[in-house]
Amino acid sequence: MKKFIINTVISANLVIIFAMLLTGFADLLDPRSWPIIATGGYAFPVFALINFGMIVVWMFISKKHILIPFLGFVVGYVPMMQFCPVHASGDAPLGALKVMTFNTWGFGSQREPGNDEAKREIRRKMLQYIVDEDCHVVCLQEAGYHHSVRADIDSIVTPKMPYLDTCKTEGGSTLMILSKYPILKHELLKYKSKGNLSAAFYLDVNGKELIVVNNHLETNSFSTEEKSQFSDMVKGGMGGREIKTESKFILRKLGTAAAIRAPQADAVASFVRMHKGRSMIVCGDYNDIPLSYARRIIAKDLVDCYVSTATGPGFTYHRNGMYVRIDNVMCTDDLEPYNFSVETKCNLSDHYPVVGWVKWHGR
Repeated sequence: MKKFIINTVISANLVIIFAMLLTGFADLLDPRSWPIIATGGYAFPVFALINFGMIVVWMFISKKHILIPFLGFVVGYVPMMQFCPVHASGDAPLGALKVMTFNTWGFGSQREPGNDEAKREIRRKMLQYIVDEDCHVVCLQEAGYHHSVRADIDSIVTPKMPYLDTCKTEGGSTLMILSKYPILKHELLKYKSKGNLSAAFYLDVNGKELIVVNNHLETNSFSTEEKSQFSDMVKGGMGGREIKTESKFILRKLGTAAAIRAPQADAVASFVRMHKGRSMIVCGDYNDIPLSYARRIIAKDLVDCYVSTATGPGFTYHRNGMYVRIDNVMCTDDLEPYNFSVETKCNLSDHYPVVGWVKWHGR
């Protein structure tokens, strides 16, 4: 009987490991051809957690078989580290540039729709947080630059970060960069989108060129009502049939958005290749998870600053029961990243900022 139980649990554990690897390497699939399967990375942490639970199960059944789930994690090391890296922290060296990327959600305006005074209070708190972080370069997404925003930036940010530039498409959201160094020009990357965009900003950092590519890739286009329904599902407020229907709807929506996002990510990756040999930071809201085609294709010729220096899953989006890391900072290999983290202390937007340092090798 015990042998039968052990064989059954072995089979179950192998199935779990297979599912973990299948979802962990789903980013190798192009969502234009495999829109549903390519979103499998969303399920990876579930299977990884179940595989971890198998270690506990084997401790009670047969300790020598603990090797099975451990081997599963060894084979799945790459997606594990992309989803949840583990690194020791340390002090950033002198001369490093402090960098931030932050989707501001309209400078927090979506938290208080229709209340102008409350919106301004949130915006001023957010701008003060940015100033207090004392970064050298700050990339913002969903950062509308109308008169009242301009006035608050002039009074709060400009004394510390005197350089500002924005980029916007017709009817789309605004990308903004704040800098302690002169911004020489910007260039809009070309790809199809109704409201999302990517732009390269050229900075002069003490006589050295630094290209900063700020991105806000295609959103998953969930309406407020759809996000609320997802939140209800996560909190257990739906029956089995409703959960099944909602899950299918979410997968279709994620797959459709991923397919639209793929050529946008290709355009960013192409820009990086075209400027090979030049110092570059590529950051922003990718609107996709660590185990996704968009993140993989952009990171191909870059160093993922969070994955290479941080610890933990680092969820950046944190609203309506959705907890995912969709905001990134990456750099060319002539730059060394240090101590990147997700700053949960700033909860004024539906995203948390990502902050860390980069330094040129040999400088």
